[in-house]
Amino acid sequence: MRKTILLAFVASSMIGISCSSSGSKQEDKQKKLIEEVMAVHDEVMPKMDTVMTLKSSLDSALKVSSPDDSVKIVALSAALDSADVKMSVWMEEYRPESVKGKDDSTVVKYLENEKLRITLVKEITEKSIENATAFLRKK
Repeated sequence: MRKTILLAFVASSMIGISCSSSGSKQEDKQKKLIEEVMAVHDEVMPKMDTVMTLKSSLDSALKVSSPDDSVKIVALSAALDSADVKMSVWMEEYRPESVKGKDDSTVVKYLENEKLRITLVKEITEKSIENATAFLRKK
């Protein structure tokens, strides 16, 4: 009887540890995803100053540009505006607290989607900066 009780105690302890460990792994995955999302955000956010500076430079170049260059400048400026708007929209819509208390798969899916969204913002921002910078160097 004593061995049965001891065995039952050990078994239930192992199950509790296993469940606790599983919950901890899920929380670790969620925490890691949040950190990854914010790392991309923190990398892109300072580039918004560069976006605004380049936009100002393009606006100045537009005043003295040829008609052909004017078309290119307007397109480059629009791309910079788009990057800025996409970042603002992402920041406004990013709400990790909206999935708090939901099941792990819902939380992970949300965070993976947000990581994808902010990565796209990063790519659009970097490309618009690269194109505007290259154009202005030629002038």
